[in-house]
Amino acid sequence: MTSDDSRPTPEAATGGQNYLASVSDLVSALIFVFIIMLAIFAYQLARVTSDLASANETRDQILRDIASRLEDSGMSVNVVADQGVLRLAENAINFPSGLETPNAAHLPNVGRVARAIAEVIPCFVAGERPATPLPEGSGAPSDGLRPQFCQPPASSESYDCTETGQRWRLETLLIEGHTDDVPIAAGGRIMDNLELSSMRAATVYRMIRQCEPRVERLQNADLYQVLSTSGYGYTRPATDDESRLDENRRIDLRFLMEPPEGVSRDELRVQADVREQVGEERQ
Repeated sequence: MTSDDSRPTPEAATGGQNYLASVSDLVSALIFVFIIMLAIFAYQLARVTSDLASANETRDQILRDIASRLEDSGMSVNVVADQGVLRLAENAINFPSGLETPNAAHLPNVGRVARAIAEVIPCFVAGERPATPLPEGSGAPSDGLRPQFCQPPASSESYDCTETGQRWRLETLLIEGHTDDVPIAAGGRIMDNLELSSMRAATVYRMIRQCEPRVERLQNADLYQVLSTSGYGYTRPATDDESRLDENRRIDLRFLMEPPEGVSRDELRVQADVREQVGEERQ
C-alpha cells in the first residue's frame, strides 16, 4: 500500500464537513434557546418587581389611611412601612404587666381601631360573608348593647372605595400581641410570655368584633376570614431600653397582601424564590 492510499476520500471529507456543520447548528440552536430563556427570566423578574411595587403601594395606602384616622382621633401610632405594620404606640393600646386586658384608659382606643378597620378594610378584600340572620322577633341590637369603649359604628360612606382602584387585595390582617421580657411567675394561670401575647391578641380581636361585627365577615380570595391573631411573646421588642419595657407590651397590626388577579400560586412561589435569591446575593 502506498502513502497515497492513506489519504481521505472525497466522500469522507464531505462527511466530516457535514458533521462539523451539524455540531455548529446544534450549538447555535442551544445559544438561541438560552437567549430566549434569559429573555423570559428577565420578563418574569420585571413582572415580579412591578407586582411587588404595586402590592407595596396598596399596602402603604391602607396603612396611611388607617393611621390618619387614628391620629385624627387623638391616638399615637407608628407606621413601619417596610414591614407592613401599624404599631399602636405605648399610649394607644398598652397592657399592665402580666395581664391580657388593655389598660382601662386605653379601652376607647380599641374602639377607635375597630372603627378605622371597619371603614377602610372592606375596600381591600375579596368579599364579605353575609350576616347571620337574627332570630325572629329578637330585633336588631341597639347602641345601648354595645360596650362603652366602642365608638359610633363605622359608616360605609366615610371611605370612598372607588378611589382605591388596586389589583392587590388584603389576604390577612393580623392582630399581633407582644410582651416584655419579664418572665411569667410560675404556678399561675398563664404559662409563659408566648401564651400571654396570644391572649392579648385574642382579647383585642374580641373587643374589635364586639364594636364592629362586620369585620369578622370580611374574606380573602380563598374565602378565609381576613382578620386573625398571632402572638410573639417577647421575641419582637419595640425597644431594648430596660426603662421603657411597657412599650413592648403592645398590639401591632400587620397587613399581608394576596396575589393580584391572574397571578397563580405557582407564580408566587417562583417570585418568592427569586426574592430569596436576590436577597442572598445582596448579603
